[in-house]
Amino acid sequence: MALHIQMSEEAEREYKRAKMRGMLSSFGAATALSLAFGLTLTFTVIYFATEQPAEFLAYVPPAENAAPRPVPTTPKLQSKAATPSNTVAPSVIVSTGAAPVAMAQIDFEMDDSTDDGLSIDIGIGMDAGLGELGEEGGGMGSSQPAGSALEGSFYDLKQTKSGSPTKIGKIDPSKQGRLFEEELYATVSAFYKSWSANALNRFYKAPTKLYASTFYVPRARSVLAPRAFQCADKVKPNAWVAVYRGKVKSPVTGKIRFIGTADNFIGVRFGGRVVLEAGYRLPGRWKKDDINAVRVSGGDGVAYRKRVKDGEDRDHKGYEFIKYPGFNMWNDEKQHQGGLAAGIPIPVKEGTVYPIEVSVMDDAGFMGYVLMWEDMTGNPVIKNGKLAAGKKAYLFRTNFSLPSKDELFGMLGDAAEKKDGKPVMDWGEFDQDSPIWVAVP
Repeated sequence: MALHIQMSEEAEREYKRAKMRGMLSSFGAATALSLAFGLTLTFTVIYFATEQPAEFLAYVPPAENAAPRPVPTTPKLQSKAATPSNTVAPSVIVSTGAAPVAMAQIDFEMDDSTDDGLSIDIGIGMDAGLGELGEEGGGMGSSQPAGSALEGSFYDLKQTKSGSPTKIGKIDPSKQGRLFEEELYATVSAFYKSWSANALNRFYKAPTKLYASTFYVPRARSVLAPRAFQCADKVKPNAWVAVYRGKVKSPVTGKIRFIGTADNFIGVRFGGRVVLEAGYRLPGRWKKDDINAVRVSGGDGVAYRKRVKDGEDRDHKGYEFIKYPGFNMWNDEKQHQGGLAAGIPIPVKEGTVYPIEVSVMDDAGFMGYVLMWEDMTGNPVIKNGKLAAGKKAYLFRTNFSLPSKDELFGMLGDAAEKKDGKPVMDWGEFDQDSPIWVAVP
């Protein structure tokens, strides 16, 4: 006897509902798993596999009238923070025109002038827009450090640090000029043998430092110097020395030489070597009991320049003298120094850092100085003792500064030298595109 079992209608309906729930649950689980996988894949691609977009940087230049700083600083940049990543987004400069964009070239030089010899000097290529190098210059410098410049200190040789008069200060130069010069140039000569600040430490030093990017001051009354260093209330305008120091990066490769003159004296030490001495008096030539040895103007100057030309002056071999257009008084041979001196040729390499010191001094009366240079390899300007036709010497500068004739003579005011009641405005033109010797720490 066979048994036949049949599901009731109610049980069959419950079975179908359970089967449907199982199918829906399986479908939902599969859908959720697929969605989770998709999200994981998307997250991985976006945050790990995709290269980060370039970061756009906006350069904010400093004010054009900023005073020079002793060293160039890195331009301040403003940017939006990028999402952290294991890659570095490159900086991009965007040009809105069709002309090519000048990119700053970064040079790395090992500077062995530091104590450990391991410091790295980072320089900015001269083809870049170096707004941080400043635009301001002229005079004896600015009291506010802001840009690429040399730091200057001022010494009064007539008094000690405590304000007591020295032997130089006890001598009236208007009555005993020769004795005054003997003591003065013996003191200054001792400094120029070493260029060490220790040789000047016993004298009064102005509290204010100046930061100069050029050395181009027309003839003026000597009072200009103590006024510039803000010590005119304590220093009479004679028998002073100003020394500027720093390190500069050569803008060229080849052989160069400095060109200049001064009232009374300008000296340049470059790379630890004196490469230029020029002016009415040369302290390096001082000899005891022979004050005429330091004089290189007037009749003494004619004889000195002849000895140099004939190779008989061993300290100034390689020097040349040129009458530079515009410096009418300094070009005069009868009473003055007969032109500008071109110093010792020296080899340089572009991007290499060299220590440099520039010193100017005056004994009494009037002052003034000019410092230029010649790229003897890439742009020679002196030929057979003369300035080549159509040529101008480069101005020595450590930033974009270019002295303005009108501004400088306006700045001199009552300190300007005058003849027949009018300022003596001697002015030699220089190359307006003079390369920049960037000052570095």
